[in-house]
Amino acid sequence: MKKLLVMFCIAISLLFAINMESKAQSALTVQGGYSWLNGVIGLEFQVGKFAISGGYFPTKMPGSGDRVNSFSGAITWYGEDCETSSWYLSTGIASAGYRSESSYNGGSWEDGTVDPMTIFMIGYKGVSGNWTSKLGAGVGFHDDLRVFTWEFTVGYAIGN
Repeated sequence: MKKLLVMFCIAISLLFAINMESKAQSALTVQGGYSWLNGVIGLEFQVGKFAISGGYFPTKMPGSGDRVNSFSGAITWYGEDCETSSWYLSTGIASAGYRSESSYNGGSWEDGTVDPMTIFMIGYKGVSGNWTSKLGAGVGFHDDLRVFTWEFTVGYAIGN
């Protein structure tokens, strides 16, 4: 969790510095879809080519099906400003990205583990007026585990 807080403090500092140095376009985007970085519902604030985002992703434990809430945050670099379609690179953390449980001899699910996962994503953001869509693919890292992840979101930008 400390990594997430440090990452957001750095991101906010960068965004303020960029905003003060230039008259960059900015937008706040409300988005929904499927994304471990932006959640099923999330917000993104973009200034120029940089953005910070956060979201909520309800999920379940793999064996028992118990509900788990995952919250995420990401820093994104876009190839263009918020009014233009472009490629992007993102990195972030999902608070419940790694989930595991064990069942011994067909018994009840035990030893549940929920840990944060660091995610790197590359994708394309399409822009049409105030509407946006993102499609990306990436890799999630947890200790020695590497997993494929992807995202598809649709959003509405306020202020661009």
